[in-house]
Amino acid sequence: LVPEAVNSLGLWDGVSFMLRSFPVWWRWWQVSQSEGGPEKPESGLTPGGVHWEQSMGRMALWYPLEGDRASLEEADFYVELSCWELRVSIGGPPTAKGANAGKKIEAMSGELFQDVRRKLSWWDLVVDEEGVKWLVVTLTKSLHKGWNDVWYGQPLNPHRKIHFGWTLYQTQGPKIEDETLAKLMCGMPQDLDKELCTGMTAERICTGIEESEDEQYVYILVHLDEEAIEVATDRVPMEALFSADVQPSALQVYLRNDGFGLCSGVLKGTCIPEYSTWGFTNVRRFDLPKGAVKCPAFFNPCLRIKLCKAPESTGLWGGVFDQVEKAQFQLPRERMSWTDRVTRALVLSPGAPLKTHIKTERARKLCTSVQCGQDTVTQRVNITMHLHENLEELAYRYKLDLMTFFSLKVGQQTLEVGAIADAEFTMCVGKLGGPVDPAKTTWELVKERNNPNDEKEHLALKISLAKADSAKGKWDGEVYTPMAPWEVTESLRPPEEQAALPAPIDQAAVTNEAE
Repeated sequence: LVPEAVNSLGLWDGVSFMLRSFPVWWRWWQVSQSEGGPEKPESGLTPGGVHWEQSMGRMALWYPLEGDRASLEEADFYVELSCWELRVSIGGPPTAKGANAGKKIEAMSGELFQDVRRKLSWWDLVVDEEGVKWLVVTLTKSLHKGWNDVWYGQPLNPHRKIHFGWTLYQTQGPKIEDETLAKLMCGMPQDLDKELCTGMTAERICTGIEESEDEQYVYILVHLDEEAIEVATDRVPMEALFSADVQPSALQVYLRNDGFGLCSGVLKGTCIPEYSTWGFTNVRRFDLPKGAVKCPAFFNPCLRIKLCKAPESTGLWGGVFDQVEKAQFQLPRERMSWTDRVTRALVLSPGAPLKTHIKTERARKLCTSVQCGQDTVTQRVNITMHLHENLEELAYRYKLDLMTFFSLKVGQQTLEVGAIADAEFTMCVGKLGGPVDPAKTTWELVKERNNPNDEKEHLALKISLAKADSAKGKWDGEVYTPMAPWEVTESLRPPEEQAALPAPIDQAAVTNEAE
């Protein structure tokens, strides 16, 4: 794809405007100056000579290599990154001893303004049209928001805080791997599109779509499930979650890297694609399905897409779409009470109950090992997931019934186990060695020992699955194989659609149908 024009919202190829990023100035038009405005610029220059530009999801640092540094190559740089600190050196790490010690570039080193995702960040050397060589570091933000500056600039960074707990329940939250400086390889991460898969379907993330219009604009609201978005954006930046392709007479919205469509339709009139904008906001739902929500004023996050009508199509259309296809979304749901959410979060992560990334990591580590077996007499598969030894004590401490703490999603050949804290966090998801009958699944909590001579017991989740009629007998190969999110996404697609994003809309066909 060679775009004819690029702006801070997306790409224009002459036919489609592809909305891909969220500029920080978008919020200036919606909120007061105290929340967004000139203090959160789209680009700038640091006192050290580093040029930077940002969107709501990324921050790019451009450092000019001038003089003797213009001849440096990739092998001459040593870049280290944690979730809160960046350090760029020439020759090697500055902490090395003797001749191996590198020289730190002070202008490109320091504590970052807010947290970033190390696994989704990278650096490269770029030569511009004027022949100037630049060292470019692209940082993927943890939170979907604008930064006031590149560097933290305060004396006490929260990441340097040390916790002095007296008891088990006052211990500091577990340190995550990204909090320690590690070498950052040159170039965009391999299989970045796989790393950006959520492993979630459109039906789970979205709860409905609403359309409205006035004489100048068309508005499409994609309502989102608050809990699902919280989990999805811990895996993937909000900016990389959705895509929208706008053509003069058509619109297509889908999950960008998972490829699942949200809606695709032909407009009743024509719009100016390159004038399209989008952003995230919270809205109140009015036309709710009967019995879905009891709250008299129910709000949820949503993706708001705004299309500008073409001059010949101004006025009311009497609706937005002439033809439209939408996914079958789940019903909107209320979240549990704040007290219940905090109690459950304390069981999952007692040291950091309000930090989503730590709760996600804790959920993955709740299952310490998995044992599988087959019963050829009853034609059932037994999977035992051994749980962390502290789980039972934490549940007793916070008075939580562990029978309500776990969730199971069983497909014909997939099994997903989650921990229900303030949201549903995935413990493990995997592929079964053969098809099963999900309706005949049973599970229970049991006590197990690591070995017969071990006196200490721990909890285990024992799951029993009935083999499908077509798969009875002994299965060959592994009974249960863990899956990465991108593998889950591939397994959820029909075979003919696997490894493919939604096909672009045929503008000629759209025009003919509209006529």
